[in-house]
Amino acid sequence: MSTNETLSQGNSVSQPRRRMKPWLPFKIAYPAVAFACLIQWGGPSLWLRVDFFSGGYFLIEGLRVLRSVLNPSRKPRSKEAWRERWGSTAAPGCISRALALSVADLAVYLDYGHWHLLPNLKRPYVQASGLLLYFAAALWMWWTKRYLEPAFADNRVQPTLVRSGPFQYIRHPTYAGAMMEKIAVALVFASAVGWLLVVVWSLFLLRQVRLEEVHLHNLFGREYEAYTRQTAKLVPGIY
Repeated sequence: MSTNETLSQGNSVSQPRRRMKPWLPFKIAYPAVAFACLIQWGGPSLWLRVDFFSGGYFLIEGLRVLRSVLNPSRKPRSKEAWRERWGSTAAPGCISRALALSVADLAVYLDYGHWHLLPNLKRPYVQASGLLLYFAAALWMWWTKRYLEPAFADNRVQPTLVRSGPFQYIRHPTYAGAMMEKIAVALVFASAVGWLLVVVWSLFLLRQVRLEEVHLHNLFGREYEAYTRQTAKLVPGIY
């Protein structure tokens, strides 16, 4: 979502204190569960599937979680701003669908750790490219968040477009980064399940983009139309 709201002049309503990020427990627990899917319980070596590629992936994930842990609180956010931030204003129910797909993603780690459905997909140079792509996606998401989060930090009233940072190139950098992450995971873990989920996630994210485009047109009208002529949706110069 690419909205930014200016503070209401003369608003004397007191703001609540900073509070814990509601997603922090999930962000901590999910990588731990995913890592546990690789452990060879009862096998000769518990860490057999924690190799350079899977280990590198979880190192990047660990650094992302550590950043959240070191900054555990967030500024107050109204319910309306929260819904805008996560796209549920444009697409009700999208959060529950994303959570369901995230649970399904655990099958990728089980495939790498235990199932080995298509072992021929495992190629070191392909997995290395996936690891590099995941690192690039993590940087991209960090860059996007720097410009997106301030737009939803407080209770605000009059929306304006965010057109700086990654938003000067594409209109939905968060969804573009999410697609990059899913492709990278499929490559790193050499998983047929991962590629199936790339398709499912792509359909979900493209639907989200389509619904948010309608929502943003309704919010900003001609201003958004002008913005769409200057930027692509997800891939600069292509789409």
